[in-house]
Amino acid sequence: MTTQVNEDERQCYLDDVISENVGWIRIQEKTFKRWMNEHLKHRKLEVEDITEDLNDGLALINLLEVLSHKSIGRHYTKKPRINAQKMENIVATFNFMKGEGIKIVNIDSTDIMQGNMKLTLGLIWTLIFNYQIAANLKDDNSGGGPKKKLLNKINQKLRKQWYQRRVRGKTGGSYRVSIRQETGLCFG
Repeated sequence: MTTQVNEDERQCYLDDVISENVGWIRIQEKTFKRWMNEHLKHRKLEVEDITEDLNDGLALINLLEVLSHKSIGRHYTKKPRINAQKMENIVATFNFMKGEGIKIVNIDSTDIMQGNMKLTLGLIWTLIFNYQIAANLKDDNSGGGPKKKLLNKINQKLRKQWYQRRVRGKTGGSYRVSIRQETGLCFG
């Protein structure tokens, strides 16, 4: 009896986790698709289904060319009909990203061609991070790569908010706070 109850509780827990993940994946898919379409509209292209529309590599090629302002070149098939041509297109995008210094971890071209949703979303996140977020952090002179710069920027904002709350609590009013870029120290 006890094992049956534990098994039922475990199954309920797993069902909750799975449904939560499915919801989160749908949110990511919708958000990432909107981001891609915003950039692809310059080429009069639109992605409707991430797993289907990326599996021949053409949408990825166009997206990378728009984001990087560079051409992938003629090393791809413009109208792929067979899987080998689709695979070559996706491999061309991976090679281009490697040349751009973008690290692709645990994602293979077959994952994109076969429509693996989680890994495809991971690839799109990598593009968002490298072409949108990291590009906005180029003026940050704190050193390190884009991830470190992003964490530094978040830490600065959190420190500033913490300091403002602390000062506001002691003074009872508003107080102007600035953060020294080099050290991250707060000054009032």
